[in-house]
Amino acid sequence: MPKLYDLFKCSVIVCTLLLTSNLFAQDDAAPSQRPTGLLIDQLSYRNIPYKAPVTEATYAGLPAKASLEKYCPTPGDQGQMMSCTGFATAYHMRTILYAIEKQITSRAVIDKHIFSPSFVYEKIRDVAADPDCQQGSHIHKALEIMLTVGTPKIKDVPYQCSIGIDSNDMLKATEFPLVDYQALFYPLNDPTQELASSIKILAVKKALSEGSPVVIGAYTYPSLSRLRTPLWKRQASDSSTAAQHGAHAMTVVGYDDNKYGGAFRIVNSWGTGWGDGGFYWTTYEEFARDCFMALQAYGKQPKALPYQKNTYRPPEIPLLLAGKVSFQERDGTPMPAIKLIEDGASAVGNRYQGYRLAQSYASGTRFRFFVSTNSRAYLYAFATDLTGKITKILPFDDNMSPMIGRDSTIAFPSERKVVRMDKQPGTDYLLMLYSDEPLNVASLIESMESKTGTLSVKVNQALGSRLIDQKFIKYDNDGIGFAVQENTSGHVVPLMIEIVHD
Repeated sequence: MPKLYDLFKCSVIVCTLLLTSNLFAQDDAAPSQRPTGLLIDQLSYRNIPYKAPVTEATYAGLPAKASLEKYCPTPGDQGQMMSCTGFATAYHMRTILYAIEKQITSRAVIDKHIFSPSFVYEKIRDVAADPDCQQGSHIHKALEIMLTVGTPKIKDVPYQCSIGIDSNDMLKATEFPLVDYQALFYPLNDPTQELASSIKILAVKKALSEGSPVVIGAYTYPSLSRLRTPLWKRQASDSSTAAQHGAHAMTVVGYDDNKYGGAFRIVNSWGTGWGDGGFYWTTYEEFARDCFMALQAYGKQPKALPYQKNTYRPPEIPLLLAGKVSFQERDGTPMPAIKLIEDGASAVGNRYQGYRLAQSYASGTRFRFFVSTNSRAYLYAFATDLTGKITKILPFDDNMSPMIGRDSTIAFPSERKVVRMDKQPGTDYLLMLYSDEPLNVASLIESMESKTGTLSVKVNQALGSRLIDQKFIKYDNDGIGFAVQENTSGHVVPLMIEIVHD
């Protein structure tokens, strides 16, 4: 199985970058090094499921700018504690996700729903060994506790060193768990590669364009601590050795290709008297050089709307499940398909969600396929033949996250590689599952392989009530695709494609 683009093995999560020239004023009276607090564990970071790489066309179609700043709370201030991770993840990122879920854009109202940085910080550090809160913490531990337990609001667990977390705090946290999270890139063996910089920038822009804030980790510099203008750039007075200034966690909330030649908007945890009211801009170049981690987290969404072609929906407004699949030969020649669905049933009356490639191909034909989703979805693909053996092919790497962001297309095996039809003439089957919730793949395969009948029957028996009723699904007539039309029970849409070869 071809491995995912090595290019996605880049560097991850941000903190602080940027410097200044004559245009970028600093406050010489400000401290040369403010508290940070991000600990780095690259091995644990590499164990976080990574976001699937999308096609070049997907990246090329990104909007020129995106901003989630209207969903931000008033920027927080970590004071003298080394708690930047708690602020980046809970205070800023989690609060933004909640504001998006509830569609709150009044900062005064958002500030009433800020999530507790102390809860996260206390749960992931060694409190006994660090009673004065002078030791840092790990982002991956913060996001994991926010996923598996949740996070209470700051009104319930105020910002205070060694505040102590009791059972009531834990109970309140369970009301607000994350849905999922994933790494946007991994460190490359040679992080100076131009490719690494490009992937970092595009991956973070893609997440923001989907309506998700991005938690980052980056190295800091004295000039950043003294910033009192909107833009930071590294200055000659800053040391060339980034690591000696420590690592810092922050939250990226926007980007603009036309601002400062292309820049990210970041909210920091040094109060509103710092930078641009607690925010700052950093150029793509500065960001790519100093950012070594980036993570995208997902929260609950507002009520979803049906996908409609050529109808604009803001990225923070979710869409009901909708997607497409297309095939092409090695040289790019399209492989059209015909629809095998009539009113949700096949000619013999069985439920059948499927298409067939319009012609038979010679065994050994090399091809690739593209899977697109217009909505946020967990995406799975399985291959099988008349023997009944079922093989998972998406996600195509054990540590690849099945969560795919809206308006995304991924290629299998890649845009530059192909797979080959086997030499056994007959019919192969590709089963795509689009889901609003994660699926247990091993259990699903075991269940399908234990059933008798056609693949369509096996899918229906294995998934049962988890399938969205076909009367709520509109299947495309001019290609392989679908769109769910109404909010309803169930959360999985299957797409089956027959591939005949001789």
